[in-house]
Amino acid sequence: MLTSLSELELKPYFACSRTQTWNILELISKLLESMLRNGDGIEHIRAEIRDFDAFDLRMRLPAVVSRLHKAINCNGGVTYIHCTAGLGRAPSVALAYMYWVLGYKLSEADNFLQSKRACCPKLEAIRNATADILTGLSIGRIRLTWEANEYSSVEVSGLDIGWGQKIPLNFNPSQGIWLLEKDLPEGHYEYKYIVDGEWTLNTNELTTSPNGDGHVNNYIDVSDSCSDTELKAFRKRLNDKDYLTPDERRSVLEFLERNCE
Repeated sequence: MLTSLSELELKPYFACSRTQTWNILELISKLLESMLRNGDGIEHIRAEIRDFDAFDLRMRLPAVVSRLHKAINCNGGVTYIHCTAGLGRAPSVALAYMYWVLGYKLSEADNFLQSKRACCPKLEAIRNATADILTGLSIGRIRLTWEANEYSSVEVSGLDIGWGQKIPLNFNPSQGIWLLEKDLPEGHYEYKYIVDGEWTLNTNELTTSPNGDGHVNNYIDVSDSCSDTELKAFRKRLNDKDYLTPDERRSVLEFLERNCE
């Protein structure tokens, strides 16, 4: 049975027995699986989003929220959204639904969700996904280089592949540099180099300020050089604000309904 997210309330509890300690999310998952087996009227919908990967979240979010929107429209009831820890992907899906469908400002939705459970939704991924829906997916080409020839391997992690994967750079002997050229959708990307197995920054490229964990990364902002000025300005406005106009929300809803699986 599914319901509206306005009743969503997630809290971090643990349940203990003499032999085991269970995270409450594991308990609920096991309960749901048991109820499904017993035919208790619960529809279990799986949607794949790679963990710790803001780009994958951005690309998959419209399809996932579309499925959620369809399920809520068809079934009503209570909707429980969960991922492994309930900190990143699940709250991001809930926020996108509140922003796109329920009419919240993005900041208001985030404040409401944080008042129920401290979490780490990827707001930039939601903004980028919103802009992708309303303007289309524009592509730009990046060029990353590492200027040194005394190493045996140079790779990057981050970008559009997440921090759990790596892309090798190719060595160009005539220029004495390691090189990666890659097409990416418009957006802001953080990355880091792995040189002979050691994670490091390229001081010749842009770097972020330290994040909450004290980490500093390289970053690049990608834009489509062929996009017209008006479209670029519209996309920037979508990324800078935290609300949708009635016409924009109507367009997003039409997109979600067209793409329901």
